[in-house]
Amino acid sequence: MVEMARRVVAAVDLPVTVKTRIGWGPESEMPIVDLARRLEDVGVAGLTVHCRTAQVGHRGEADWRWARRAREVVAIPVVVNGDVRSAEDAVRALDETGCAGVMIGRAAIQHPWIFREARALLERGQRLLPPTDGERVAVYRALLTANVAARGEQHGVEVTRRHVPLLGPVLGPALRASLYLARTAGVVEDLLDGCRPHRAPAPTEVRA
Repeated sequence: MVEMARRVVAAVDLPVTVKTRIGWGPESEMPIVDLARRLEDVGVAGLTVHCRTAQVGHRGEADWRWARRAREVVAIPVVVNGDVRSAEDAVRALDETGCAGVMIGRAAIQHPWIFREARALLERGQRLLPPTDGERVAVYRALLTANVAARGEQHGVEVTRRHVPLLGPVLGPALRASLYLARTAGVVEDLLDGCRPHRAPAPTEVRA
């Protein structure tokens, strides 16, 4: 891994960064700390640490302490990743690790608004109201359009279903069964047009 990183660094004129887990399996002492040093030595410009081993997949809790330990032994920026599901998690991850940033992964699939919420809390100490149902429908519609354009109608409709949770606690359960039965983009569009979004205040900033 280190040799591969060294060769990439030598071959390009752009900053090279690495994202890795803390180790492969049940090592008693995870290799990430020594690995961080070695990657820095071959010219890697930044490191993102997913704080689980490869073998555990997404089971259990991410151990952010390993990101902090890696950050303490290098001068390059270290980004913490794993189990950052909310703006509050982003703040806590930075506070606990001292890392340069937070990477958000799976949480953004179900709640893409997490980025604006995290920035508001980190930069201004403000919490945003949740997205309206109208915003949720608009994002689902945009994903449907993009997926159909990229994958064709049948597959595009199918893969968009993974995003049903982003429709939220009201529309998600109400539309789930029908969306999973829909076979064409037109049917999905009709379902979205026919729903009655819950009227909620437009997202505005509120003091923490």
